Amino acid sequence: MDYFKLFKNVNPCKTAIIEDGNVYTYGQVSDMALALARGLLKKKVFIMKEDSILKQLVTFLACNAAGIVPLVVPSDAKKLPGINDVPEDACMAVMTSGTTGVPKILYRTYKSWADFFPVQNEIFGIDKESILFAHGSLAFTGNLNLYMAQFYAGGTVVAENKFNPRRWADIIKKENVNAIYLIPSKLMLLSDIVKECNYNVKSVISGSQSLGLADARKLKKIFPMSDITLYYGASELSYVTYVKDKDMKPDRNFIGKPFPGVKVSIKDGMIYVDSKYHAEGINCPYSVSDNGYMDAEGNLYFKGRSDDIVLIHGRKISLVNIENELEKMEDIHEAAVVSVMDKQKNIIIAFISIKPGNVNTNVNIGNISSNLRKRLAHYEMPCKIIVLDEIPHNGSGKKDKKKILEIYKQK
Repeated sequence: MDYFKLFKNVNPCKTAIIEDGNVYTYGQVSDMALALARGLLKKKVFIMKEDSILKQLVTFLACNAAGIVPLVVPSDAKKLPGINDVPEDACMAVMTSGTTGVPKILYRTYKSWADFFPVQNEIFGIDKESILFAHGSLAFTGNLNLYMAQFYAGGTVVAENKFNPRRWADIIKKENVNAIYLIPSKLMLLSDIVKECNYNVKSVISGSQSLGLADARKLKKIFPMSDITLYYGASELSYVTYVKDKDMKPDRNFIGKPFPGVKVSIKDGMIYVDSKYHAEGINCPYSVSDNGYMDAEGNLYFKGRSDDIVLIHGRKISLVNIENELEKMEDIHEAAVVSVMDKQKNIIIAFISIKPGNVNTNVNIGNISSNLRKRLAHYEMPCKIIVLDEIPHNGSGKKDKKKILEIYKQK
């Protein structure tokens, strides 16, 4: 009952969450969770498929109060993995695609998860005075972690279920939000929408995608008082490294130094992590099949997952590097690069989406290709560049390359 107790210990009159404009105090959320807990069937794991953030939060706390392990899954999930052996002291579970793309369940104890909250909150600038804006489901472990860490601190979450950046900008101003958590692609939409400086935002937190110095400078123009933090992490391992805006580099692969208590090493080009804040059954040093390297100062650089490194004509090519170069261009919002088989040989295809406001203009693929040739070696150049209305993402906010390949096959 640790998370439920945590909620009960905060002033019941304080606002816990503002969901889609509706206000709920810590006391109200606790009462709703306790009422639901009384009606839950006693079983080891309760599969949560609620379709709103508040329902997810209440159900999560209700399970905790009833001594049941909540498994948070997307509301539209069709295939669920079988429930495997549940660790005796597990307090929660999440479903992740893992390194193979096959869904699997990860279990966490309160100690291995919440014990890291004080460390991350200090780095992210989160405390009891924080009013944190975030978007999206608790099935995304990044959201679940940041929401619960905010409640751990006794702060307030301003949560939006729908994707509507213009509304987000209004809500951030209306609710006096002083901290923002969004993945980079969503953050950069705000930088195009917000037209006046917001001096109230003190902390901007982001992860799961690349964010470079140029991006940080754009964000600082609208949030001049903010401390911007980009993190690198994994569902299996919590947070691994972080970098602040003052230390960011033009290289968008730069992801900073390890969090306190976390050790990072490189073996055969693969990132290995040693941390006590990991999912059950993980043996450290552990790798989630991400590639990278470290410089002489101990900074980590991300080169993509194993399947983002492809061999073409005997040369290793980083698809993430091509994506980063495309996303540096002025009109491009996002890029996703894949390798496909064409006439029995591997070729590279780039998909791009255009920044809001430019969608209805003619996209000059020739100019994009010319600019890209100045940044890449000839063997790294995509064979095709295809414009999409938007780049699809999975539940964790990462680019959904399986869906992108399906789109390509349909063209």
